Amino acid sequence: MSEVRVMTGAGEWLLRLRPDSDADHPAPALSPATVTEAEADLGPGPVAWAVETAAGAAEKCARQSPEVADGPVGLRTTRRSVEACCIAILRGLLHDTPADRIDAPPEAVDGNRDLVHRDVPLDRILRAVWTSHVHTYGRLLSALRLLVEAERWPDESERVARLSFAYVEELTAAFATQYAAEREHWAGSLMAARRKLVDDLLAGLHADPATVVNTLGLDLGHHHMAAVVWTDAEGDGQSASVPLHRLAADLVGVSQAVRSLVLPTGTSELWAWLSWPHPPPTDLVSLVRKETRARTAHYPGGVYVALGPPARGDEGFRGSHVAARETQRVAQALGAPGTYAYADVAELSLLTADTEHAERYMRDVLGPLAGPGPKAAEIRETLRRYLAHGRSRTLAAEELFVAPNTVAYRVKRAEELMGRPLPQDHLPLRLALEISRIITP
Repeated sequence: MSEVRVMTGAGEWLLRLRPDSDADHPAPALSPATVTEAEADLGPGPVAWAVETAAGAAEKCARQSPEVADGPVGLRTTRRSVEACCIAILRGLLHDTPADRIDAPPEAVDGNRDLVHRDVPLDRILRAVWTSHVHTYGRLLSALRLLVEAERWPDESERVARLSFAYVEELTAAFATQYAAEREHWAGSLMAARRKLVDDLLAGLHADPATVVNTLGLDLGHHHMAAVVWTDAEGDGQSASVPLHRLAADLVGVSQAVRSLVLPTGTSELWAWLSWPHPPPTDLVSLVRKETRARTAHYPGGVYVALGPPARGDEGFRGSHVAARETQRVAQALGAPGTYAYADVAELSLLTADTEHAERYMRDVLGPLAGPGPKAAEIRETLRRYLAHGRSRTLAAEELFVAPNTVAYRVKRAEELMGRPLPQDHLPLRLALEISRIITP
């Protein structure tokens, strides 16, 4: 944390919070309007600190309670919820607001609702709340030691502890109440029955074919292609579900599927299955890609579609979905909205299935070329395309929209960073460069 001027008023030190200067600052998960409102009260520095803190807390939640932050969309939803709560706590501490006057942020309420729909037990949710709080409280104490003079530290640390724990107690009570009400409503719905049956099928459990037809509208004997549709668009969550549902309906139409199932899994994600009695059209992926591009060109935040390969029967239903989820993981890491088929990312999926091992391999092969920052990433991407085109500067330059001399310069710079010329057998190097697209150094 950068050195700052010590403040004297109670709570004013919070206005001097800043994210760690040596870290890559994450982008906010909250909507721009919400961030702007928070910055008007706290300032950009404390809000950036809250964003960084929430990202760290969400990562801890994902490790300790994976079902809470399941998949890239689940992790983002968790981040949004934690970020909103963290900012609410900072504003409460700044203004010395009583705990019973702080409402649960809408983003946290939406996140809690998603967890009910995903059948996450309440105890896991409350554990995640506690994990987030401990992480946030620890960072607050570290900042307090830097920003408040020694004689005021005991009183202010007591105030921070008293209020922050009271806030979390109020939030926990609100979550528990909402959870019970939402679960009662959800448990009796057709959507809940569909989710339960889908979860059983994905777990490999046997299901009565008639029940599958009546509940899901699918014939398991058909050929199935699974899709995951999601968006990174910011907002209140509810507005995002409308265009996603419309897009799913359009995909069903363009695919000429005989039967289909669309299952919302959150405010910004849905699962879908397209089904045919015979193998689907061979140009299905290109048809879906064209439809997605036309429908989402102007949608804020971008829309992703991940497609599993078509396959038949119970295993086809499950296997295509597993592949679609893996495609989603890779597509989210690449960060470019659009339509991805499993065949597009199968090699990347295999290379990065074990993240720790993949990162170690990447760093061993690339050396300093695996360094952080946009410049190193630019050099790696140029080298990747240069090798993919058989060491053609011209073809790489055309793809990158730069001059061939620029490609030559970047390739030379890559050799300098690695401390050696490009090898004749460049397969290990190409593998490491592919990994670097997913695992950001």
